[in-house]
Amino acid sequence: MIYDNTKRAHERFQSLLMDLHFLKYCRSQDVIPKFLWFKTANKVLSLSSAYKECQRRLLNAEINSKYKYLNILKKNYYLFLDELKNSVPDTIFQHVLEYIIDRSRAVLYKRENKLREKMSRHEQLNRKFDPVDGNVVKNLSSRILSNEEVECLAHGLNYGLIPRKVDDINIISNIENFFHRVTDISQHHKKLFSELKEKNTIVDSDVRVITSKELTLANSLRSITDSFRSHAYHFGQIQNRINAEQQKYRNILGKLKQDKSIIVIRPDKGRGIVLLNKGEYLSKIHVILNDSSKFKCLSDDLTITRETKLTKLLNRLHDEGHISDQFWVMAKPTGSIPGRLYGLPKTHKKDVPLRPVLSAIGTFNYGLSKALLQILSNIIKKRI
Repeated sequence: MIYDNTKRAHERFQSLLMDLHFLKYCRSQDVIPKFLWFKTANKVLSLSSAYKECQRRLLNAEINSKYKYLNILKKNYYLFLDELKNSVPDTIFQHVLEYIIDRSRAVLYKRENKLREKMSRHEQLNRKFDPVDGNVVKNLSSRILSNEEVECLAHGLNYGLIPRKVDDINIISNIENFFHRVTDISQHHKKLFSELKEKNTIVDSDVRVITSKELTLANSLRSITDSFRSHAYHFGQIQNRINAEQQKYRNILGKLKQDKSIIVIRPDKGRGIVLLNKGEYLSKIHVILNDSSKFKCLSDDLTITRETKLTKLLNRLHDEGHISDQFWVMAKPTGSIPGRLYGLPKTHKKDVPLRPVLSAIGTFNYGLSKALLQILSNIIKKRI
């Protein structure tokens, strides 16, 4: 009994010392532990200085409270040590004490690792990055950039800020599209309804019939999606509260976005950022489009017509067994759009001409090209 009480008192005392070390670290780094976050009726208040100051006061109060409790645990620990020392010979007491410390090490080690992981995550999040090179930003517009704007843009177009809120509609639509492509449920419905019509069975048009496997997959995707949305929401809240750089860069990019007289784009060669006057950029694009040797104006949009023809061809080849299900699903176009033209500035040349780039992403034959790429790549590898 005395042994268990002494061991428990030792673990509590050492554990509280670790907690104090962690809280003092948080105070020195101006970081608020999660247990001191609280909700407000007005969400805007959670970003105010008053909210932050309230958290700091609560953190100081928690540290003071821990110190008072530490003195109590310390006294209890020494009382149990004295009681243990009086109950066993002096030659055995030291061995028993070492045994208590050794047995407690596993519990305390686990606690220490948990606190170290928290501090390590914060240090990684706020580690000092190498200064960005402002020379990668070429301002060819009439707008005068501040040093902070240059620093923000110098991170490059791949630098992303944590969204303020999760785009639920976009996430759900992507998951539903993925489910339809994986299960091919639309084609399954067409076949099922045609069979039901042949049997003169009346079925409402909005009824969705799915198999047990599809239902299991749908439930799993729903669970994963809900979990992701919840984690993404809480992560975004945490980062937007403690990362001042995110807030500063978001404001800078917001002001640049509001300036409709400029366009931000990457250069033709190398990685960097180029700012151009939007009017000048559009005039150069129009010159490229007016070149009749490369482009011509169409009176009608042929995108849907071409998509329909390709779909009919793929369906016929699939029904005749000339292409696999995987090829058919990948190549079949849905919601096609025309190719999109944009220009990349050639900053190394006089007058900064634009190199035209026609993006085929989302066009009617984009999926077909990806499907053919896999087949041709395998053939080329075998021949090599």
